[in-house]
Amino acid sequence: MSDDKDKKAEEKSKKAELKVLDENDEAFCGYCSIQTLDQDGISGRTLGSHVKAPAQIVSAPGADPVVFEAVFNPSNPLFFLELRNEEQFYLWGQWWMDGPKHSEASQICSLVPIRMVDCHKQMDSSPGEFKAQAHCEVLRSSTTRLLPVALQTEEKKFKTKLSKVTFSMPRDAWMEFKQYRVRLWKAGNNWKGVEKDEDEDKKKDEEKKEAERPPRRSGGRPPGAAA
Repeated sequence: MSDDKDKKAEEKSKKAELKVLDENDEAFCGYCSIQTLDQDGISGRTLGSHVKAPAQIVSAPGADPVVFEAVFNPSNPLFFLELRNEEQFYLWGQWWMDGPKHSEASQICSLVPIRMVDCHKQMDSSPGEFKAQAHCEVLRSSTTRLLPVALQTEEKKFKTKLSKVTFSMPRDAWMEFKQYRVRLWKAGNNWKGVEKDEDEDKKKDEEKKEAERPPRRSGGRPPGAAA
């Protein structure tokens, strides 16, 4: 009976693991955020300093590499990102999955900061396009496996605005990243199990102490009480 129960629990755990892995990306829901940083790494607070949009997988199922794309509306008068041709500004960003709110656990990769003047230099030879790199920190030897990023811009009212960001990830790296997510999920469940075991042990100790207490007398005066 116990073996059947353990077997069912193991099968249930494997099914949950496959859901977390999501090998065919059926439940993928990604986001991309790109922003301006100054030379001290401080985020811009002015108009045209930050954009955010859903990141879609645009490559075919099972394709290698896996291609992610996010598009931004350069005609938006309030929410856009301007590439300023000034030395003190850098471009930086993050990609993540599982919902619109970023967290360390959900991050896929981050853009290696690139100077905006260098972006403009690239666009001198390829108008409206430049390249950068992204870093997925959880990959083994991650610093030697940087990911190619392609960015596109449009000129709107004498401003160079970001319109599209695409990055590619080799399928083996993508699966390695997703296996890391499975391990992270397992680690979280292990801690939950430890806490549950501790709570159960505490409850058993309390029940044992309660059982060892002498029974209370019902009615009458306690022994030794004055009449």
